[in-house]
Amino acid sequence: MKAFGLVSKGLVAASLVAMLASCNTTDTKNALGLGATQTAAASQPAVVQGNCPRIVLRDGTAYHDVYVGGTKAKPDGSMDQAKLMYQASIANTTRQCRVSGDQMVITVQVAGRIVIGQAGAKGTAKLPIRVAVTDGDKVLFTQLVPFETPLPSANDPAGQFLFTKENVTIPAGADMATIYVGFDNGSDKASTKKKKK
Repeated sequence: MKAFGLVSKGLVAASLVAMLASCNTTDTKNALGLGATQTAAASQPAVVQGNCPRIVLRDGTAYHDVYVGGTKAKPDGSMDQAKLMYQASIANTTRQCRVSGDQMVITVQVAGRIVIGQAGAKGTAKLPIRVAVTDGDKVLFTQLVPFETPLPSANDPAGQFLFTKENVTIPAGADMATIYVGFDNGSDKASTKKKKK
């Protein structure tokens, strides 16, 4: 069982739960806490829920475990939990869409939790979070964001984080688009790339 599985969902602050209570729904700018940044776009109404792409987490991308450097998997593929420094987990996601000319501009938010492992850790967690949008087999947007957030203390070994990715831009006519968000330990050769036709 993953270390994170022992942590109650109640650890997420009530305000964070209220803000992200409805996973994969279209939130207003106030629900996302975006009022100030979105005021300039007030003349461009938010896209109705049916047209704002849904968010999906691919298998294996909801958790990010960090072990003491040099730790290798056991013969059975498992990891030595005594060497776990911390584990991050995605708890909830939401997004907001608006139309700007012939483009749809999306703001993606991810609420997550961090738990200190048996090996402990101090300082900052470095979380590789990828946001991608596809329309069928066509990649409309993809970016790997090296997100940093403070680690909880040893006295209070569980905490939370809030990740926001603004200006995810795709064609407004991509009605079958899907947003993917999750942890990605790969590399990002280009911050934004489109599949060639």
